[in-house]
Amino acid sequence: MSAARSTWKFTVYATDDQGRRGKHKGLVDSHSEAAARQGVIESVQAAGYQPCGPVTLKRK
Repeated sequence: MSAARSTWKFTVYATDDQGRRGKHKGLVDSHSEAAARQGVIESVQAAGYQPCGPVTLKRK
């Protein structure tokens, strides 16, 4: 049996390869807060950005 998934609203500041800082917001589904945070970091990095602050999560 698997754990129930929750939807989380996230906000994270990240920089691009030219040093420009921007705010990224969205939704992520995850079994836990830690997994949601890690998923946000990985997806931001996959998009070519580097997180430069903490990931803020709120359960939706």
